[in-house]
Amino acid sequence: MWIKKKEICLALTLTVLVVAFAVYSNIKNIEEHYPAENFLADETRSQSYGGLSSTGSQQYSKVISETIEGELNKGAFEDVIGELEVLTDYMEGYVKSLRMTYQDGVWSGTMICKVPPTNVTSFTFNARATIEANGTVTYINITMESINASQQNQESTYSTINLHLKEIKPENGKNEIIASIASALPILTTSLVWVAEGLIIGVPLCLASLGIVILVNRGIIPLWKNTLKKPK
Repeated sequence: MWIKKKEICLALTLTVLVVAFAVYSNIKNIEEHYPAENFLADETRSQSYGGLSSTGSQQYSKVISETIEGELNKGAFEDVIGELEVLTDYMEGYVKSLRMTYQDGVWSGTMICKVPPTNVTSFTFNARATIEANGTVTYINITMESINASQQNQESTYSTINLHLKEIKPENGKNEIIASIASALPILTTSLVWVAEGLIIGVPLCLASLGIVILVNRGIIPLWKNTLKKPK
């Protein structure tokens, strides 16, 4: 049986529409069951609306503090520090302190950033992405503290992010190659999974769509036309 080019195009179009509808439905279900705002967003939103909890005659506000540790590729320390300083300024915060040490050919240091509670979530995700682009995030700890609103000063209203970063010096060229391969493995694995899922789901879906198009084009439509013809 010869398959027309028009039928193939219609089958591909139908496949794309089915996939798009499935993706849209899944996203809709995720949004309904898991709201986009996470715990940190809820806390920071309560701060942005002046949310205060009261106990008796005292009022308390919640301030988030974090500790982020990361290992950087050799030579990336300066660039990462610069990007984090720009990010802090963009998030309407400031760098409270920065301590850097150069030893055995690599840099290490601690940066303490102060960020408004409303921007803590965005700062955390962006800081993690910056470190991951130049190394690996090894540890993140998040704590929340209630502060007596009557005793607050301007600095205590900011959330504190402690960043501990250090460069990792490769032992030899072989380790550098192994590290490069290891860093590429997650991307390769993800790509292979996507290809496998595309073959497992896409090929049967395309064949099913093509069958529907052929059935409609060569079966239902001609039958419908014959039914509408007036008898001579």
